[in-house]
Amino acid sequence: MLANFLFSVNVVIPVFAVMLLGFILKKRDVINTHFLASGNKLVFYVGLPALLFRGVYTSDIGDFMNVGFVAFLIIASVTTFFTIWAVAAVFLKEKPILASFAQGAFRGNFAVMGIPLIINLVGNVGMAPSAIVVIFVVPFFNVCSILVLARCKGEKVGPLAMALAIIKNPSNIMIALGILLTVLSISLPTAVFSTVNTVANFATPLALLCMGGSMVFRGFDAKFKYALVASIVKVVISPVVYTTAAVLLGFRGYELAVIVILAGVPSAIICYAMAVQMGGDSDVAANIILISTVMSAFTLTAFIYVVSVMGWL
Repeated sequence: MLANFLFSVNVVIPVFAVMLLGFILKKRDVINTHFLASGNKLVFYVGLPALLFRGVYTSDIGDFMNVGFVAFLIIASVTTFFTIWAVAAVFLKEKPILASFAQGAFRGNFAVMGIPLIINLVGNVGMAPSAIVVIFVVPFFNVCSILVLARCKGEKVGPLAMALAIIKNPSNIMIALGILLTVLSISLPTAVFSTVNTVANFATPLALLCMGGSMVFRGFDAKFKYALVASIVKVVISPVVYTTAAVLLGFRGYELAVIVILAGVPSAIICYAMAVQMGGDSDVAANIILISTVMSAFTLTAFIYVVSVMGWL
């Protein structure tokens, strides 16, 4: 049991340590808001697409053919989002607070935090199912955030605009390219793959540094309770429900690892940016991100420990 506990801690601590470093560097003005903005763009447009391409390109194409795994991810995500939105709407009548609560309690930071955790947990074998999450689930995150936030202004969002946003996403483009090369058994020249590999290697540390540096706390005001409840839903309730359902349905190994991490990662940084841009409550969004991130350092360790002890990984 001690070995399982140490294994769980060693999976989680490196990720949060790099985030803490980013937070400290920002506080000491070693990095600034301009660095964070540029760094986030570099991760989004270059680093993360390269990381996902590498994972797909070096995987067995059979890893992408698990229809049950894809179906579980989609059904679980749809059910979780609309349940959170419907229940929250009963108690929260202010649309900006409701929007920030719903997206913060649902949308996890899988691309930035989840992928490093999965690599630490199961190695590169977890990259194929991680790519499936990015293809099928992360675009759904975007759609749901837009849907709930658009209600703040009474706007309607057309399916064409959503489809274009998904298709134009750099990570989705590189995943599609990686799958195509794998299916056609096309090998990249060594120099090209080495370049992709080098770029992919900086994605994780830079993303975590920028996430840590972007953390902000809005104070213990009347809205703090909403952020706390949303955080509990995000990093405690959702992982318990996801993991229980996945285990009962027979998921094990790296697929279960991806499901646990997907459900357990904290609220995404982009929730704050979207709340600001689309009329959500930015204070609630910022506090959800910070609280859920701090809480997840403990909850993720606990969930990984449990699935390890039970022999499900």
